[in-house]
Amino acid sequence: MGFDPITKRKTIRKFKDIEIEKEVALSLIEAAIQAPSAHNFQPWEFIIIDSDEIKEKLSDTMALTWINNLKKDGKLSNEINGRINLSKERITNAPIIIIPCFDTSKVEKYGDERDNAEFIMGIQSVALASENILLKATEKKLGVLWLCAPLFCPEDVRKVLDMPDHILPQEILIIGFPDENPIKPKRRDLSEVIHLNRW
Repeated sequence: MGFDPITKRKTIRKFKDIEIEKEVALSLIEAAIQAPSAHNFQPWEFIIIDSDEIKEKLSDTMALTWINNLKKDGKLSNEINGRINLSKERITNAPIIIIPCFDTSKVEKYGDERDNAEFIMGIQSVALASENILLKATEKKLGVLWLCAPLFCPEDVRKVLDMPDHILPQEILIIGFPDENPIKPKRRDLSEVIHLNRW
């Protein structure tokens, strides 16, 4: 049986210090844009970050918001510092970063409750494109760490990356050659998730 990126894909948190060529990053995005999208609007944009300066600035800016949120949650200083330092290390040491974004100007607007459904369909479309990146990366023997942090601080990401207001950053994908081989967490059994004909 051949290599199956769907079953082989797993989260990687440690990467080798090997540069990812631009052509490789472009091939991942080429895979992303083959995804289906609601109404075929293709409401996705992708930011590639290979600049160490931008990685550091992005990490520092996002950290400020996260620190405030952790303090609100009552976390102790040592826990806050540990989380922040780990997050900053992952972002600043990333071989390359891709940030999939949702272009909200692409979706239909009716001025009623349907707008919410259209908005969700746009997010789902970008998510489908992002999954293609993960699968293509796995096929190329690359690892990916999927971070949803931009959802909690979109303004921070917009500010650092000069993004217009109608663009919503959805996630950070840290991509590189794996420097670990973790065990993939067990998935729920089919019998637990399938409902035939009714709930």
